[in-house]
Amino acid sequence: MHIRYLQCIKCKEKYSKKEIRYRCACGQSLEVVFNFNEIRNIISWDRLRKRPFRHWRYKEFFPLVKSENSVTLMEGGTPLLKSRNISRELGFDNLFFKCESENPTGSFKDRGTTVEISKALEFGSNEIVCASTGNMGASVSAYAAAANVKAHIILPVDTPDIKIAQIKSHGAIIHRVYGDYNAAEVEASKLFRKRGWYLMGDYPYRGEGEKSVGFEIADEINADYIISPIGNGTLIYGIWKGLKEFKNVKLAKKLPVLIGVQSKGCNTVVNAFKKEMDFIKPVKPHTIAGAIACGNPLDGLKALQVLRESHGMVESVTDREILKAKDYLAKKEGVFAEPAGAVTLAGLIKLKNRLKKNARIVLIVSGNGLKTAMLGI
Repeated sequence: MHIRYLQCIKCKEKYSKKEIRYRCACGQSLEVVFNFNEIRNIISWDRLRKRPFRHWRYKEFFPLVKSENSVTLMEGGTPLLKSRNISRELGFDNLFFKCESENPTGSFKDRGTTVEISKALEFGSNEIVCASTGNMGASVSAYAAAANVKAHIILPVDTPDIKIAQIKSHGAIIHRVYGDYNAAEVEASKLFRKRGWYLMGDYPYRGEGEKSVGFEIADEINADYIISPIGNGTLIYGIWKGLKEFKNVKLAKKLPVLIGVQSKGCNTVVNAFKKEMDFIKPVKPHTIAGAIACGNPLDGLKALQVLRESHGMVESVTDREILKAKDYLAKKEGVFAEPAGAVTLAGLIKLKNRLKKNARIVLIVSGNGLKTAMLGI
């Protein structure tokens, strides 16, 4: 509705909102630029809060031109659960868990998918392709089914069987690659170029959908810290972009500090941040947290950018620390997370002496433990 153009995060080259673009000609990520003067004149908390507490409450901030193309499974509106026990044991007064496992397919991916599949319809596509470690594939296949769009999901060979079963249940066609997520992404890109299928994944429109995690947090509390897992980097970037947009239109007065957490076996962004590098050095992932095992993160530079802009922090955690945090979260708070969803608690435990005890801290629990139920047992 209020999109101006797409712009490269590095060289600032601009592209038309009517053009299907995934990356800049220079190879860098794109971001969607809005006309905030238009939004500022029509938006207010009173107007927003008359709508259901769901993802599409914030529709003016999503890059959809025709609202009739929107495909939703009633995603968003996930609980912001205040800690009863872990907060006391760690010495914090206001610790919250943003439980993204409550989304329709069990992870935060549904927020990006609802926008991406809606854009696919807007561009007239009826067949899509997407690379995934599992969660995105499950989300894309479910929303493709709702949109009556044919879905091809490219998966690494070690994708958990339970995630494959979820994808198959929605009728998607599965293609396997002998490699990691980045090998799957290369294959998806090839099929996009060869067959002309609409390419879905961690590209500009998905990040626009994932902004609603930040919107919902701001809707409920003024967070001092938001701790997010980092895989491709799209989620942490989207959260920050959304919060900045709220501040731009005067729906927020202050911005939180972002904290990004990765597995030690795939700590690309953490490594770049700590070494003050302006590039991401790819690695071969070795981690139990498969949902964030992105050895060459598509939005790694975006994640790096927003961590620095927010005067943020980073931490990497071992598989043992992840599984210990996963168990701790389940037994002390009743929240069953997959390993990638427990990395934020593992990171908090390592960083606890660097954070103010009376601060409002939000941990993103990104996915349901049922997606990897046998891991660590």
